[in-house]
Amino acid sequence: MKNNIIRFFKSFKYASRGIAYSVRTQRNVRFHITAVVFVLILSLFYDLSRTDYAVLFLTFSSVIVCELVNTAIETAVDLCSPDYHKLAKIAKDTASGAVLVSAVFSVFVAVEMFWDTKVFAEIGKYFISSPPALIGIIILAVLSFVFIFYK
Repeated sequence: MKNNIIRFFKSFKYASRGIAYSVRTQRNVRFHITAVVFVLILSLFYDLSRTDYAVLFLTFSSVIVCELVNTAIETAVDLCSPDYHKLAKIAKDTASGAVLVSAVFSVFVAVEMFWDTKVFAEIGKYFISSPPALIGIIILAVLSFVFIFYK
């Protein structure tokens, strides 16, 4: 029983390593994490229900899960086929395609949930009328750029 518990908690450690590896090495994972942060910040300007937030989190997780699986597939393919091979290319392209499909549909979800020009105007007025908030969002944008593109 004790060994099962230890193995169970070790599996979290290994999974965390995989996530950390993807965040460190995959620009698109960092981009999607950044998008999640900005969507959550901007969601505060909307009257979202618990169901709306559940949809958002399912959407976020689907994109990030696809990115993690894509990284795993690309890494495994590179290990098995370090030289160019038509089937290796198909595997990698298909995995990337899964990410693209998930990301495109997440944009559809975002447009459906957030496209409201009145709220856009409120968000603009809020940041213009609150210099600390404006400075904060600018700093967050710069830090996000560095997070995404720094390697």
